[in-house]
Parts: sequence; C-alpha cells; structure tokens
Amino acid sequence: MEAGLNRKAIGDFLKARRAQLTPEQFGLPQGHTRRRTPGLRREEVAQLADLSITWYTWLEQGREVSASPEVLDRLSSALQLSPTEREYLYLLAGRYPVPSRDMSAYKLSPAFMNLVASTPYPFFVIGPENRLIAWNELACEILTDFSAIPPEDMQMLRLTFMHPAFRTKIINWEHSTKIALSFYRKLYDRSASQPWYTRLIEELTISSKEFAEWWPLHEVAEKNGLRIEVKHPAMGHLHFEIITFTQINDLENLMCCIYMPLPETRTPEKLEAWLKTRPAARM
Repeated sequence: MEAGLNRKAIGDFLKARRAQLTPEQFGLPQGHTRRRTPGLRREEVAQLADLSITWYTWLEQGREVSASPEVLDRLSSALQLSPTEREYLYLLAGRYPVPSRDMSAYKLSPAFMNLVASTPYPFFVIGPENRLIAWNELACEILTDFSAIPPEDMQMLRLTFMHPAFRTKIINWEHSTKIALSFYRKLYDRSASQPWYTRLIEELTISSKEFAEWWPLHEVAEKNGLRIEVKHPAMGHLHFEIITFTQINDLENLMCCIYMPLPETRTPEKLEAWLKTRPAARM
C-alpha cells in the first residue's frame, strides 16, 4: 500500500472510531450547540489524547504527519481501541506494534492443539516474549521435556543457550544457534525497548560466553533452510529442516516451528518406528 493510501486509511479509521464514542463515556460536557455528526469531535479526541487539535486534524485529513508509538498509544487509549484495532493503527502508520495482550489472550483452539499433538514430527509454538506455549510429545522426545521446565525459563532463546539438553543433543549446535540468533534479532528487535527483552539480553550476556560473543555482531538472517542434527539415545543420528511460519488465524506474534525429517537421512523411518513403540503420551 502506498504511503498516501495509508494516510487516507488512517484518517478514515480514526473518524470511524470517534463516531462510535459519545462525550458521556468520558464525562465531557455535551455543549449547548447541537452536534452535526455523531460521536466525539476532533477537538475532544485531541484533548483526550493530549495532542494539538491542528496536528490531529491533519492526521485525519491524511496530511504528511508522522505519529510516534507514544502518540499512537495515546490515540488508542483515547479512542478505546481493542488490541486488534491498536495493532491495525500501528500498521497503517508504518510502525511495528508492540504486543499489548497478556498471555491469556493466546488461547489456542482445541482443534489447533489437536493438530500440534497429532503431527508426527516435533512441533512447538512460540508466543509473545519468545515464550513456548504449546508443543507435542515428539518435541519433548527430540529436544527436551518442555513440561518439566519452570514457566520463568520457557523463553526459547534462553533454552537454546542455557538448557543442557540443547547443548548435548544438538550435534551442530553452534552453526544452528548462530542462524537462530540472527533470525531472533530480525524478528524481535522491534521489541528492544520492552523490559522482558532487556532482561533476557542482559541475562544471556552474563551467562553465556557464546551469546556475549555473537550478540554484538548484529547479524540478521532468514531461518529458511536451517537444518539441525540431533543425537537421540534410541533413534541415533537424526536430521531435520526447521519449517517456521507465523500467525495462527487471527492471532499475531505467534510462531510455529516444525522439525521436518530429511528423507535422504532415513530420519522419517526412524521416527515412524519409534512412534509405533512409544510410551504413553505425555500431553
């Protein structure tokens, strides 16, 4: 979408949202003159968002003005936007929305959870703040038992660098982790001002010599084609390509990771044989 069309869309969206609100909702006086249009006036929105009426008018008119994340948040609050509407406003303004939903908003449907559980390959889902929120039995078997990890440690980047199983099971740990770190930087640097991000980077810088060495390089990369080799006590040497896709239906800030076995390595046959004799499911 061209910038001019974005500006028009922002104006149309803001006008539509203020038309749905009333002065009574905010304790504003009705005034003595009859309102020509329903909803709040421009000056009332500007007052509620602590903005100049001139600047806000220009924004609605689609003029070339730039809105900072702080201004967008004030507008979102003033117009009582839902989380989805706030994200939409950010995207129209050419900004990356910082997630405002808490983790309880990311309840995956029973049908999707069944898909995760029944997929015959390792499958896990990463939610906001890089936290794991779903996984299947094979992910536990191949990587580590995620159900046994304390909730405060369930960030995927922390597990990759700090969890012993990842260091001992992943044969090409250094190569795959460097690429995963570059992908993390590309995906999550938009959240660099958030406290959770700052805490995670500071902790890993202190706790991992590899992280402390690689992070200042500021490398960014795609994860496409990333292959990972895993050593399993019963199945032996396993080879996977990590398939990653983001957003499930209308839930944003989610990332699904599937470890697809590489046919030429006989990994599919090894997994199939193990699944036929596996112990009772853990999930």
